[in-house]
Amino acid sequence: MKINNETKIGMMITGIVIVLATLTIRTENFKVTKDGYRVRVHFQDIDGVNLNSPVMFNGFEVGIVEDVVIRDDNDGTKMELVLWLENKAKLRKGSKAFVKNLGFMGEKYVGLTSGDNDKPYLEENSLIIGQSPADFGQLVSDGQVIASQLKEISQNINERLNINKEHIDSVLLNADLTLKNMSSVTDRIDKKIRSNEDNINNIAENLNKTSANLSLMTSNLEELTFDLKLHPWKILHRTKEKSEEKIED
Repeated sequence: MKINNETKIGMMITGIVIVLATLTIRTENFKVTKDGYRVRVHFQDIDGVNLNSPVMFNGFEVGIVEDVVIRDDNDGTKMELVLWLENKAKLRKGSKAFVKNLGFMGEKYVGLTSGDNDKPYLEENSLIIGQSPADFGQLVSDGQVIASQLKEISQNINERLNINKEHIDSVLLNADLTLKNMSSVTDRIDKKIRSNEDNINNIAENLNKTSANLSLMTSNLEELTFDLKLHPWKILHRTKEKSEEKIED
């Protein structure tokens, strides 16, 4: 069967429509196939988040960014994101919103936390105040400033070391000489102690003997005192004997 050109064009258009419809359904699959609700998030800077950007609940995809609105009020300009979420993604009061990347340089998405367990669930169209994303360019700029400051500090240290190099070398040399002198003095003291070791031993031995003699004398005095307490007349007897000896003389 021969297919004419009109039929081919019609089939091509039909295929393109099917592909586009499939892509649209995949993009909008949350709203087409599932029930959900909406919440609003205010950011100072959405850092590249666009319509249909994914929304993650504790790391799991549960919705999309349905709309982006620029709000200009008394508090300044804010970016309002309208998020469509699956019903199973229950947020409580205290929930936080962040702008994050899928990977280091991947697609932007909105991350949500569940909130406080003791708080009630958020209702339709509730407002969440988002946490401002980190400015990557500012971080790089701050890092460059810190690196420059560290380099300057390093250069100053090197300059100081070069200026005071002779003084530092002199201090190190003097410290080395001092250590050598201390070692020499220690050796001399050790030799003196060794050379007088016999004398020291003799002195120690004499001290031990003297201590023993003192201990013996103390013991004798204690015995004599005890004996005199028991026999006090011995003092009189000895005194009488000494008196008679003097008379005879």
